[in-house]
Amino acid sequence: MDDRIRLRVVVLRVLVVSLLVTLGARLWALQVLNGEHYRHVAEANRVREVVMPATRGLIVDDQGHALVRNRTSLVISVNRSVIDRQKDSGAAVLAQLSSVVGIPAADIAKRIQFCSATVKPPCWNGSPYQPVPVAKDVPPQQALAVIEHADRFPGVSADLQAVREYPYGSLAAHELGYLSPVTQEQLDSDGAGHGYHQNSLIGVSGLEYTYDADLRGSDGVQKLEVDRFGRVAGTASSLEPRSGDNLVLSLDVGVQQTLEQTLQDTVNKIGGGSRTASGVVLDARTGRVIAMASLPSYDPSVFVGGISEADYKALSDPANGIPLLSRAYQGSSAPGSTFKPVSTAVALSNLGASTDGRYDCGPSLQIGTQVFHNFEGSSAGPITLHQALVISCDVIFDKFAFDAWIADGGLRNGRGPYATPGEYFVTMARALGFGRRTGVDLPGEIAGSVVGRDGAKAIWDELKDSYCRRAQNGYPEVTDPAKAERYRQYAAEACVDGYLYNGGAATQFAIGQGQYLSVSPLQLAVAYAAIANGGTVYRPTIAEAVMSPDGRVVRRIPPTVVGRVPVASETFAYIRDALAGVTRENGGTATGVFADWPNDTIPVAGKTGTAEVEGHGDTSWFASFAPANDPQYVVVVTIPDSGTGAQYAAPAVKAVYQSIYGIGRAAALPGGKPPADLPTPDRDGTFTSTGATPEPSTGPSTGPSTGPSTEPLAGRAADVQALAVTGRTVVPVIAGGPGSSRGPLVVDPGESPVPVSESRSTVRADDGPVRGPP
Repeated sequence: MDDRIRLRVVVLRVLVVSLLVTLGARLWALQVLNGEHYRHVAEANRVREVVMPATRGLIVDDQGHALVRNRTSLVISVNRSVIDRQKDSGAAVLAQLSSVVGIPAADIAKRIQFCSATVKPPCWNGSPYQPVPVAKDVPPQQALAVIEHADRFPGVSADLQAVREYPYGSLAAHELGYLSPVTQEQLDSDGAGHGYHQNSLIGVSGLEYTYDADLRGSDGVQKLEVDRFGRVAGTASSLEPRSGDNLVLSLDVGVQQTLEQTLQDTVNKIGGGSRTASGVVLDARTGRVIAMASLPSYDPSVFVGGISEADYKALSDPANGIPLLSRAYQGSSAPGSTFKPVSTAVALSNLGASTDGRYDCGPSLQIGTQVFHNFEGSSAGPITLHQALVISCDVIFDKFAFDAWIADGGLRNGRGPYATPGEYFVTMARALGFGRRTGVDLPGEIAGSVVGRDGAKAIWDELKDSYCRRAQNGYPEVTDPAKAERYRQYAAEACVDGYLYNGGAATQFAIGQGQYLSVSPLQLAVAYAAIANGGTVYRPTIAEAVMSPDGRVVRRIPPTVVGRVPVASETFAYIRDALAGVTRENGGTATGVFADWPNDTIPVAGKTGTAEVEGHGDTSWFASFAPANDPQYVVVVTIPDSGTGAQYAAPAVKAVYQSIYGIGRAAALPGGKPPADLPTPDRDGTFTSTGATPEPSTGPSTGPSTGPSTEPLAGRAADVQALAVTGRTVVPVIAGGPGSSRGPLVVDPGESPVPVSESRSTVRADDGPVRGPP
């Protein structure tokens, strides 16, 4: 063997040895180093999970009335893994089933196909080994037809499943919320951490969203062993589902019903198409929400089993008033004269006013080229601040605000430097909770706006290009030429000097008007609660406790203090006394409404407000608390595009107090106090209410509803027993709609309106509405 051949043999041997060493190392890595990992992979490959959804917890009011509960529904399901093994892939079975349930076989086939990037709802997003619901709320005869002829329906089952039920219909719909299937994005982000599965139902709105983790419980998981063909060979393990905890609210069904019915009756009386209204009832001593309502509303049961795209569009259509939007905490507007108690606190605390001082309530006040008028040009002469609140004099507060604006440097358009502005009205408004979210335990709350000098400049920086573009291009979408030209002039002025915090805006702010102040009814209620209780600002809460199905209190949700208002207790007492005069003193703007009220035993303190926007009717406000001498409750109502505060909102508030205290009717809260203790569940997990049970809602709902089947089960006892399978929930199939990607509704306000400057608006007061561009 020559040297060349010998070298080749050596190289070949080295190559072979290297390959053997590499193969051995790889085998060692697979079997020893990573053996445990691949053992788990192999195990997972032969085990399939079937999820058994947990029964969701109840939501009950302060006296134990179930606002949201579960009901049983007869559901027919198809097991895809079984019918696929039929010779015709289950076509005959689906045809037989179609004749029973009255659903075309093609539609059933669509419902049991697996969702993918190319297959959209209706389809199945759960485990391929889990029965797919194809018909719910079926009559017992249909269910028994499947049970009694199992040989004709292989892979088809009929059983009872738990679905969400709303016994009071649309009552408190915005607060309760609704459920929707988990999205793929939620599964990918932290699905395992939240215990989500592919077919999980989760809260996407209201309390169902905020307390989803408590209400949902934990799903059961059954692990099935399968062979290499995917056929089930046995059960590896089974973990039973754990029911969710119950949620006890401070909401009271009786007060809630009165608030909603009163708002509906009021807007019906006004007439004129799709109208909106909202109201809030708070406990002034704790910040707990006793009732909260917004019109138009909707029936949450429309989401049970899936909502169609058409229904969802109807619920989010501005032409219908956007029923999914709660104007109680997701909408805001100028509060009108209900803001004057805040301005009174500023005058007494920061501007040198006194409780016995007298100030001129003339018919008008001229500031530059702008004239501010009292309501209908009325004049009361020199009066105290007490009387100014009682009769709602604008001019006095206009003068305080303008003088404070001058003291802060006016326009500040000359040479500086300027001292730091006091901005007392802005500061006091923020101290009372305006301009920020209250922190209520509901998603999607709006912050409203309280705009000071820095904020005005920031807004102008953001919108300057829009103003200047509008100044050049105008408002072609406005059909009235005169109005369109007026808006264009506003925009032209704002393009040049919109960054200036002018005296007109500052003056309007003090009487609850103008573009720099916008509040939600909930924010106004929180502020009035602080006035009523002496300066404590609470975070409003609806949930009071989380309770296990067996009655154990898992955790309480205590009242939370978020701030203290820097106002002397004597000042608050003075304001409370003046607000009590609004309903019972001569000249009080609400004395006509409360003329027959028992003020000697349950005095009511309040303030009317009337805000106006060009092109619309007045917005009626009334903010109040009672008893005035020992405040327990705050009630706020607002009705846009209606009339004055005393005309519509005040009578609605009066009706709520009649319900609370039992004036001319049974008291919703006997003794005028909220329940001292939590309701107690019975042994079967339901609650025994501590008061009279109000009648469930029977009025029309916004969308389709799926009510419980009241028809008794027919057939033999064995057949009925065979149906008694509980602890599941229906998995809705959503075509478009909120189930796939949408969460709580957020309304885009669009392009901001141009500001109203000192020379561009007129004020009509009792409640001093400002006319300006929409």
